[in-house]
Amino acid sequence: MPVSYEVLTKFIGQKIKDIYGREFGYLIHVYSEIDGTITGVEVSQGSSFITIEPERIKTDGDTILILPDWKAEAMRILNFMEKIRKRQRALEELYNKQEIPKSEYDDMRRKLDTEMIKLKDDQNKLKGKLKSRLNEIEDQLNHIDKAIISLKMSYISSEIPETAYKNSMELLRQSKESFTLERDDIKKTLDKLDSLDKETIELKPLGSLTNSQQSDTKTEQTKSEIPLPIPVKVINTL
Repeated sequence: MPVSYEVLTKFIGQKIKDIYGREFGYLIHVYSEIDGTITGVEVSQGSSFITIEPERIKTDGDTILILPDWKAEAMRILNFMEKIRKRQRALEELYNKQEIPKSEYDDMRRKLDTEMIKLKDDQNKLKGKLKSRLNEIEDQLNHIDKAIISLKMSYISSEIPETAYKNSMELLRQSKESFTLERDDIKKTLDKLDSLDKETIELKPLGSLTNSQQSDTKTEQTKSEIPLPIPVKVINTL
């Protein structure tokens, strides 16, 4: 459910985070239509400003959270694909029950297939984006691990005080946890997208025969093609 304009405006000027717990920036302004429909949210990130689409905004209690752009896109694709597949199944059911004429069936099927092709293209682009993001996250995790090792060595060798060590270690721990959550989320999303590729809608044209029916028909045809024996009357000449 979209976040309302009234709710979002309460957070203007406050710090917001992404869904993995990382600081995202400060909510500066909420763009909306006269009827209250939100068209975007302005966010300050240091010295730069970005506008976030409303689809990327969600609430968690008294907190505003921002979805990564890849997750918002994945949710859109997954939802639309599920809707199209449900309509395809419903259309096939109506057609097989002879509740819809073939001309209407062909037209509706063509429209659904066209929409699915567009979504498949978006899906392939998203997969490429997700794999690229996975590589970035793995690099960040490796970088964090190296920093943790170096920090521990400096602490053990008494080069830095305990307070500084604990503060830095906590920041590194939080960052590693956030990147790990995003990495696992991306992998789950890729699995969902891959599973959709394996789903197919079985088409059964109206009036077609099943394999058993076809087999029975061929058997009957074969029987009818075999000439019947001509009855012969045997005369006893003895």
